[in-house]
Amino acid sequence: MPTVMQVLHQGSSAGSVTSALQLSAGLARSGWGVVFVCPPESEVEALALERGLDVRPARLHPSQRRRNAVLLARLIAEARVDLVNSQSARDRKALTWLGFTRRLSVPFVATRRQMPRTVFLENWVASRMAARMIAVSHAVADALVRRGTPRHKIAVVPNGLVAERIDVPVSLAALEEWRSRSGWEPSRRTIGIVGRRKDQTVAVAALDRVHTPVRLVLAGVQADERLVAAIERLPRRHAVVTIPYVSDIRPLYDLLELVLLPSRMEGFSQALLEAMALGKPVVASAAGGNLDLVTDGTDGLLVPPLDSSAWAAALDRLLGDAELCRRLGESARRTARETYSLERTVERTAEVYRDVLRCTASRPRADSSPV
Repeated sequence: MPTVMQVLHQGSSAGSVTSALQLSAGLARSGWGVVFVCPPESEVEALALERGLDVRPARLHPSQRRRNAVLLARLIAEARVDLVNSQSARDRKALTWLGFTRRLSVPFVATRRQMPRTVFLENWVASRMAARMIAVSHAVADALVRRGTPRHKIAVVPNGLVAERIDVPVSLAALEEWRSRSGWEPSRRTIGIVGRRKDQTVAVAALDRVHTPVRLVLAGVQADERLVAAIERLPRRHAVVTIPYVSDIRPLYDLLELVLLPSRMEGFSQALLEAMALGKPVVASAAGGNLDLVTDGTDGLLVPPLDSSAWAAALDRLLGDAELCRRLGESARRTARETYSLERTVERTAEVYRDVLRCTASRPRADSSPV
């Protein structure tokens, strides 16, 4: 089997990083050679080593495209890989530079896991240096096209569910720890948002119109002035607690009756996918990759972004209808575990790699010396 080098510059196990790591582990299990490049002494390096991946620690520096390119050119030459897949921005820019200067010795695939904010010219150049662009949702694909990527170069491959992250026993001690951390109490229904800054203020503002007393847990955020101000304006029947990022988020889901995702700029949310796989009723903004993942009224509710009154109506509807919650949760579980299994993501990604290697097999390789 061919060998692919997976490269990402982030070191924490955020959703997009977790997706890249688990994809790499899945490819290795299916017989692909995988060389995994990530920051040294990082959380993601430790996780990659636990999974038996061939890890090549490398620190890519911000605003150092040429320096990063030299490092990646050396790693590619040393590892003798057949293809390299960029998983994040700094590595994509460095590999684009190698391609532009004709020093990239293997085909290059760029995976876009977030809604792109790249300026048109930079994205246009990257799209022409890359053999293929993988978008994790149709919304990401459409945004890439608007920024100059040829449609025929894009393959849509959604993130896959990492079942091993959620199908684990939750101890009573861990559950009690999260009750304490979130201030859980039986007098309020507990709902939550799991993720970094994702328009949480919209959901907070919606609570002003929600009649059922709730405790909204915002896991993964630090409260800034705007968020604090929104919380302080709420009526006393509600409570909101912010909890900075922690890696072991699984016990929290057992406390949440509803999981929300108000983000307008979501590529394809791993947190939302995991909540659905656990059978949680979800409410998400009708934007970005949420439109791929959630079918409104079938396995969740979709709400217009930034419309706090619509969010309030959706929350009141679910908090007052246990049967609807049960039905949406069961359907969400099936969608996450069947449609978005990690095995399907691995196979679809492997097919992109095979297609790229078939198309480039007869082309001579460029000089791979450092730039």
